[in-house]
Order: sequence, then structure tokens, then C-alpha cells
Amino acid sequence: MSLPLHLPQDVLARLKSDPTIPATVPTLLDALLLGVQQILGQNLVGLYLRGSLAMGDFDPLASDVDFFAVTEHLLTEAEFTDLTTMHDTLATLPNPYAIHLEGAYIPRVSVRRFTLGERLPTLFRQERLKWYEHDYNWVLERWVVREHGLMLCGPAPTTLIDPISTDELREAVRLRMPEWLRWANQPDDPDWQLHLGQKAYVIQTMCRALCTLATGTLPSKPQAVAWALATLPEPWHSTVEHSQAWHNKQTFDASLNPEIQRFIRMAVSQAEGDLQ
Repeated sequence: MSLPLHLPQDVLARLKSDPTIPATVPTLLDALLLGVQQILGQNLVGLYLRGSLAMGDFDPLASDVDFFAVTEHLLTEAEFTDLTTMHDTLATLPNPYAIHLEGAYIPRVSVRRFTLGERLPTLFRQERLKWYEHDYNWVLERWVVREHGLMLCGPAPTTLIDPISTDELREAVRLRMPEWLRWANQPDDPDWQLHLGQKAYVIQTMCRALCTLATGTLPSKPQAVAWALATLPEPWHSTVEHSQAWHNKQTFDASLNPEIQRFIRMAVSQAEGDLQ
């Protein structure tokens, strides 16, 4: 018999009611919650779910388990070391999502408004916890947590994060686009050898950026793809349509790279046009 989980009952009920979320996800979140509480104690303000788990579009074959931890103060060296050890231990669990945790530990004063250049303890999938400089994507992450975040513990995220306007969402997307353009213009970058599932993710992300620029909203990736299919002209419509067949495929096809690079450049051009 499995032991009862310590997650809030409303969150647990929501996770269990979604047929796309395997039972191994709440089990992993329970271990994360208990570990963070034990290490941080009074320094833990709240722990929240973001990303696809919060937006309701979790893909069991592709999604990460995204969290957002708010602390009273910046982690001490001892807390960082203990959390690193905890995450290393979680990554060894016989749980298919154990290596797909992603999140950050952000002090209360920094959570309220995004400040470029802050280095904060951050975990990426299949990596160790590290100090990482946050970029404008964390404006979008704050919006998701504030508007849709699931509370594993702590106060409502609306009490911690200031409202984020549609103009701020658009600006955050615009400011991220040069990074995508640099990548598109570096065809020898090893990331261009990633499998088709990752390339579908790139197209979805560009669709999401274009939808945010056009509407001022931040949709889920499936919603963004539906918007793109209903809105974009050729040849971009076909690229989005083709990318749906790449989803979750682990095969490689470098011949598709130029098409994806053109799509990125188009999205960047749209973002630059909005500034004029």
C-alpha cells in the first residue's frame, strides 16, 4: 500500500483528475515539498507549480515538472549545498520524472518584480542546482505563477508577485527574441543536432511568442499552435502544421533545420516590427 502524500488536497485532486498526469508526478512533488521544507524551514515562504502543470497542458512524454520556490532571504551557502544534495538525491529516484525537475529559489524581495541580472539558484532538467543569471523569460514565469500557479505551500502567489501587464508580457517576449536569432544564425551550434521533438518545441515556443505579441496574452503551447494554424499565412502555416508530426519523436533530421531557422527569423522580424 502506498503512503499518503503530503500535498494539499486541492492540488492533489487536480493532479489526479488530469488523465495526462501520471501518478509518478505527485509522488515526485511530494518528495520535493518535504525536502525543501526540511532544509529551508522558516526561510521557505512558498512553493508553487508553474509551466505545463499549472497551465493544464502537461505532456507525459515531453513536459518537465516545473516549480517556483519563494524564500524569505537569499539562500545561504549551507542551504544551497543542502538543496543541491537533495536534488542530486531526487534525480536518482526510480521515477521517470526525477531528472525532469526544473525550478528556482527566489527571495521574496526579488519575486515581486523581475530585475535583469540577478543570479539565483536554478535547476534545469538533467543538471545540478547552480547559480544562474535570470533573463526576461522569468517575467513570463512570474505571470504563470501569479495567474495559474498551484500552491504546494505558502500564501496565494498574487500576494507575492505584482500584476504583470500585457505590455510587460509583450516587452519580455521582444527582449528574448535576439537570443533566438543568434541561435538561428549559428547553424553549427550542437543544439541544431537535437531530435525532432526538440525542434517541435522550438516551433511551439515561437508560436507562443507570436501569439503573445499579437494578443497580449500568454497561452499554453497547444493554444499557441492552434492560434498559429488559424492565423499565420503560408509558408509559416505549413511549418507549424509539419511540426505537429515531429512532436515527441526521438529521430533526427538535419534537413529541416533551414525551415526552422527561417521560422525563427520571421518571428524575430515580427517582434522588431512591433517596436516600429
